[in-house]
Amino acid sequence: KVRAMLGGERLKYVDRFATMFHQTSLGAGDYSNHGEIIDELMQGIEDRKTVFITYQSLQATEAVTYDVYPLGLVYHRGSLYLVGWAPEHEGIRHWKVNPIENAEVTEFPFQRPEGFDLRDHLAKSFGVYQGDGEGEVHVKVRFAPAVTRYVSESQWHPSQRLSAKKDGSLVAEFDLGATDEIKTWILSFGRHAEVLEPEGLRGEIVEELEELLSAYVDQRPTRRGLT
Repeated sequence: KVRAMLGGERLKYVDRFATMFHQTSLGAGDYSNHGEIIDELMQGIEDRKTVFITYQSLQATEAVTYDVYPLGLVYHRGSLYLVGWAPEHEGIRHWKVNPIENAEVTEFPFQRPEGFDLRDHLAKSFGVYQGDGEGEVHVKVRFAPAVTRYVSESQWHPSQRLSAKKDGSLVAEFDLGATDEIKTWILSFGRHAEVLEPEGLRGEIVEELEELLSAYVDQRPTRRGLT
């Protein structure tokens, strides 16, 4: 419909303009078979109607059906997530859209939480994970000079504070509700990132690295004739 309204010359310009930009799809979710599911979720969000979803989690052997009060959709690192109120748990939960096998809007309305805002809801997340709600965690990381420019060029979280050091390193600080996602991010820098605080996260990083080293050492080929 949009293309029909644009007309010849405008349409040519739009087509030419589209070739000037490209978005990579590395790790992006495939939602080609989720069109109807996403439509149902969007209708539930707009009309404030309860949605029944059939969800197959990684931990469960069988899919489970939930009744959800859908509040919004979040697109994060190539994946879509449904944010909604789960009456069964009496709290807000997140569901990745890929594992949703079916979604059906019902006629049952729900009351949207007063003042709820998706951006505010995710403000303490280093992505989409909410954690156990036990409070705020202060994270402090030192980055080596080799990656300081890369780190400083982006806004990784609203709470971030960056401090450049005389030796060329960079110290980044964050106030988060959970550390699961930032741990993965820190590990992606390898030897160029060191957790300074909290001690618990530092210990988790050490465990991850020890397990990684063990996996490589255990699989190292033995030279012929050596024991």
